[in-house]
Amino acid sequence: MDYLDPLKNRRDKRLLFIGYFLITIMIALTTLVLFYVTEGFGVNGNGSVIQNSLLFFSSQPNPANIYINNKLFSSQTNTSFLLPAGTYNVKIARSGYTPWQRSIIVNGGTVEHFDYPFLFPSKLITTNLMSIDSLPTLDTQSLDRRWLLVSNPNQFNQFFLYDLNNPTNNPVIDTIPTSVISTAKTSQSWKVIQWSSDNQHLILEHIYDGQTEFILVDIQNPALSVNLTKTFTNLSFDKIVMINNQYNYYYLYNSTSQQLSSVSLASPQVINMTLYNILAFKAYSNNIILFATNDTSKSGKVLIEEQVGSKVYIIKSLNSASRYLLNLTSYNSIPYVVIGDSNSDKIYIYQDPISQLNNNPTLSPGPIQVLLIQNPSYISFSDSSQFVVAENMNHFAVYNFQSGYAYNYSIKSQLDQPQTNAVWMDGDRLTYVSNGNLIVFDYDGANLRVLSKSNPSLLSFFNKNYSDIFSILDNNNSSSSYFTETSLVAQ
Repeated sequence: MDYLDPLKNRRDKRLLFIGYFLITIMIALTTLVLFYVTEGFGVNGNGSVIQNSLLFFSSQPNPANIYINNKLFSSQTNTSFLLPAGTYNVKIARSGYTPWQRSIIVNGGTVEHFDYPFLFPSKLITTNLMSIDSLPTLDTQSLDRRWLLVSNPNQFNQFFLYDLNNPTNNPVIDTIPTSVISTAKTSQSWKVIQWSSDNQHLILEHIYDGQTEFILVDIQNPALSVNLTKTFTNLSFDKIVMINNQYNYYYLYNSTSQQLSSVSLASPQVINMTLYNILAFKAYSNNIILFATNDTSKSGKVLIEEQVGSKVYIIKSLNSASRYLLNLTSYNSIPYVVIGDSNSDKIYIYQDPISQLNNNPTLSPGPIQVLLIQNPSYISFSDSSQFVVAENMNHFAVYNFQSGYAYNYSIKSQLDQPQTNAVWMDGDRLTYVSNGNLIVFDYDGANLRVLSKSNPSLLSFFNKNYSDIFSILDNNNSSSSYFTETSLVAQ
C-alpha cells in the first residue's frame, strides 16, 4: 500500500511543491510579459527590447496614404499601429490634395491621436454664386455654421440671410423694423457682438452719431427684433453678453461705473446680481464669472477672481495694466482658467483652480503652464477647447490641454487691417487674412497653406462639414461684389 510508504510520500510531496513552484513562476512570468506588452515593450528584429506607442491616424478626406520616414505604410487612414519610441517624419497624402506633414516624437508606452490632419486641394476653384450691388460692411455666421447674415449696403436696416446648406438659393431678405433702431443724423454702422446657441438670435451693436445701442436680431422673424438698450432702461451699459449664449439672459456692464449686472429679458426691470469695481470679465456657463477687480488694499495691484454661484475665489494678483485677458473653459470635464494682461509677457494657465483652493485655502493655486508672449492682445480656445492660443498679431503661443505641450512661433505673413487676431477654423487650425488671401495653419504653426481670396473686413466662413469656403469679394471692375464659394473637395 503506497500511502504507507514514507519514502514515497515524501517524494510525492516534493513533486507537488515543485509543481506549485513552477506554476507560480509561470504565472509571474505571464503577468510580467502582459505588463510589458501593455506598457508597449517588445523585441525588435535584432533581439533588443524596445518600447512602442499606439498611434491613431485619421484624415479629412479619408482614406489617405500614410508615409513614415518617406516609406509608404501598409494601411491608410483611418488606422492605428505601433511605433517604437523615436522621432519620425509623417506625411498624409492623397491624389489631388496638398500633403499634410510634420515631425512627431514618440515617447513610448503612450497612446497618441493624430486625428486632425486636413488635406486642402492642390488647386482651389472659386465660383461666383451671386452678385451684390456694392460691398457690404458686415457678415457673420451662426454658431452651427449654417446661416450667413450679410448687411445690405443699400438699406441699413436690411440684411441678406444665406443658407449655407443651400448656397445657390437666393438669400432671404431680413428687415429690422425702423422703430427698433434709433435714427442716425450723420453716420451709423453695425458691429457683431454675439450669436445665441439657438442659431436664430444675435446681438448687433448699432453705432450712430457717437452713440451706441444693442439690437437683438431674430433672423427667422426679424419683426420680433428687440432694442435691448431701450428695454433695460433702468441700467446704463456699454457692453452686453448673453449668459451661456442664451438670448433671454444677459450680463450688462458699464465701463465708467465698473458695474456688472445680470438681467432677464422676461423681467427687464429686475436686477438679479450686481458686482462692483469690475475692470474686465469673462462669463462661462450659467453662473460662473472670471473677473479682474481693483477692489484690493494693495496699491497698484489687481485681483483676478472667479465667482461660482455666490462664492468668490481669488485666483491671482496682477500688476495694473491697460487690458486684462481672461478666459475659461472645460476640456474632458476638467475646468481651465487662463489669465494674462497686455502689459506683460506671460499667460497663466490653471487646471481647476477652485478645487485647488477648496483643498488648500491657504495657498494660491499654481498654474500648470505659463505661456511666454510679449504684450499679448487676445486669447481664445479652439472649437474643441483642446487648445488655447495667446496672440500678438502674427505671434502665437499655444497650449495643448490633452498632451501638455506648449508651442511658440511667428507666422511671417502679416495680418491685414482691420484684423487684430487670428480666428479658429475648427478645433485644430487657425486662419487670418494676409495680403488679401485667407491663410490657414495647424495649432503648432505647421502646414501653412494659402487658400482663397478674402476680405479682411468681412472675413470668410466654412460650412458645417468644411467642404466649402464662403466669402464676399469685391468685383474689381465695378462697384459691385460677389457672394463666392470655394470648394475644398478636389475636382
